[in-house]
Amino acid sequence: MNKDKKKFISIIVTLIIGIGLGFFGVMVSVFSDGSTYERLITMLIILIIYGVLSLILGFIRPVRPWGHMLALSLPGVVMLIFYTIKEFNILYIVYVALILLIAFFGTKSGKSMRRKKN
Repeated sequence: MNKDKKKFISIIVTLIIGIGLGFFGVMVSVFSDGSTYERLITMLIILIIYGVLSLILGFIRPVRPWGHMLALSLPGVVMLIFYTIKEFNILYIVYVALILLIAFFGTKSGKSMRRKKN
């Protein structure tokens, strides 16, 4: 299998994981019927999952991991932005920023871990 085809397949798989995490993670944490404390705990768990997955992606794909980072984080961010248009809450804007930042720093950390290993 050539290198471009392998990269394309890995981005598609990452995008599918991002869509699943966005729908079953981000949207469930926003739609949950509970107190603000319960929502914050759920959001924290989702952010930890984003961090771990992006760390793994940065470790596995250390060359230009930004495409994988975007494929992982953008589906959840886009879903949350569309929901924010309907029902605005400043917490959702912070949530979007944290998803992007954690995914970014996770891939960068995974990339640097891979370089230190080699």
